[in-house]
Amino acid sequence: MAKANRLSGKAVFSSLPYPALIVSLFVTTMMIQLANGSISPILTLFIRELTPDTNNLAFLSGVIAAVPGVSALLSAPRLGRLGDKIGAHRVLIAALGTCVLLFCLMSTISDSLQLGILRFLLGFADGALMPATQALLLKYSSQQVTWRIFGYNQSFMYLGNVAGPLLGSSVSAMMGFRWVFIITALLVLMNTLHIAWRFRQIPTKP
Repeated sequence: MAKANRLSGKAVFSSLPYPALIVSLFVTTMMIQLANGSISPILTLFIRELTPDTNNLAFLSGVIAAVPGVSALLSAPRLGRLGDKIGAHRVLIAALGTCVLLFCLMSTISDSLQLGILRFLLGFADGALMPATQALLLKYSSQQVTWRIFGYNQSFMYLGNVAGPLLGSSVSAMMGFRWVFIITALLVLMNTLHIAWRFRQIPTKP
């Protein structure tokens, strides 16, 4: 049995140079998935509220749901190269901050076209988030426990997948659709400030 497989969870984190940063990156992974998932339960209903006279609600919802994937596909390779040049942590923080701004703007829109445009822009930030997080996990974990670290990160990703739709449906039921964007923005903002503070505690190089 490999040495990494024999280590306990505590020993795995004790072997890391910056264990608190790794945990913060796990939480960031969770928040990325939570932010994406919180909008999913309300998207079609919110579009119907914005465009009550539409006859193609299913098609319109499908297009607006899909557009972030298009922009993420376009942006991911370019932002990956940018991360290699200036540092993945800088790209991650900038992308999280962009998400905060766009979610705030989504809470103020008046028609589905504006929602589609903002979600398209959101995809450019999404294209940077998970690759930057994974690159940073790889950078700050030791080679002996890399797979264990990525396994823990995957668990946090699934946790975000569960928590996001629960958050979106609960907030919309109690406070309305627009509050889902506001609450999501606040949570991502807190995560952005926290991860930026974590990186200020360690010597980082581009």
